[in-house]
Amino acid sequence: MRFRNVGVALAAAIMMLAAGCSGGPGNTPLNVEKTDIVVDAFPAIDSAGLYIAQMDGLFADQGLHVTIEPIQATQTTQTEIDGQLSGTYDITAGDYVTYIDNELAGTAKLRIIAEASFLQPNVLTLLVKGGSPIGSIDQLKHKVISVNAPDDIGTLLVDSLLVEHGILPDQVRFNNGVAFLAVAQNLDSNTINAAFAPEPFVSLYEEKAGLEELADLDQGSTTDFPIQGYAVTQAWAAKYPNTLKAFTRALSQGQQIADTDRAAVELAVEKYLQVPASTAAFISLPSFPAGVDAVRLQRVVSAMLRFGLLPPKDQSFKVQAMTGG
Repeated sequence: MRFRNVGVALAAAIMMLAAGCSGGPGNTPLNVEKTDIVVDAFPAIDSAGLYIAQMDGLFADQGLHVTIEPIQATQTTQTEIDGQLSGTYDITAGDYVTYIDNELAGTAKLRIIAEASFLQPNVLTLLVKGGSPIGSIDQLKHKVISVNAPDDIGTLLVDSLLVEHGILPDQVRFNNGVAFLAVAQNLDSNTINAAFAPEPFVSLYEEKAGLEELADLDQGSTTDFPIQGYAVTQAWAAKYPNTLKAFTRALSQGQQIADTDRAAVELAVEKYLQVPASTAAFISLPSFPAGVDAVRLQRVVSAMLRFGLLPPKDQSFKVQAMTGG
């Protein structure tokens, strides 16, 4: 488990002081154009800042009534985006690979409004069943690896891991449709040999199903890699500028708490992800940045180009075009 080199008590005290200073520009309620907001969020540890902002009433303080809709087992970031385009969701929390894919394909014009997480050790992993004959990454050649959707963040991270251990991505077979809830079952039946999985599923499966971690994906060229963020359509951002500002203001506060107060994260995942307290205490945490760092997010584009998830014609694309910066 990772322990942050942060003065948690000091950071918490600073935030309490900031919250108590009414009248400052960050606490003046905005005249929001839309008060009821639906956020479709991936049910993973990456969304902890969102959950904390909801749990602590930070959205309500900004005059917003936020409903968090967890995506279902059969959904992906792509189905989230489809829901945005149809007006079902105002905001989505999903992986950058799919956001960038849609932007460059012209299927959705999106604005990344905030980061959710970037990698730290043991947050995203490859799992194998207990007692598996596969004990090292080089044994994955010609084996079946599951990801929950084709050509998204899981594919990119696994490709990077394989290449850095001398295996070409086409020397394994990807099973692209295994939901995280079905990982243990598929490993047990030998349908797959290894599975991409995020927290809190990693800790849950290790504790409840005896699965074992084969590899941590926070290594090599994907160390500290940006994983998830929040996006709206460009049209939505233009129509509801004050609503967007109010939402990101509250979310930023939630992110700061998540990044400095592990106890708050544990409470949030117990409440919103139905993770037992005994498991929440051992979940590995990513970093929860505030705002958007376009330089960091450009790493996603570079990796997508490297592993063929984007064609060479897109090599000049700058993710800053999606951040509004």
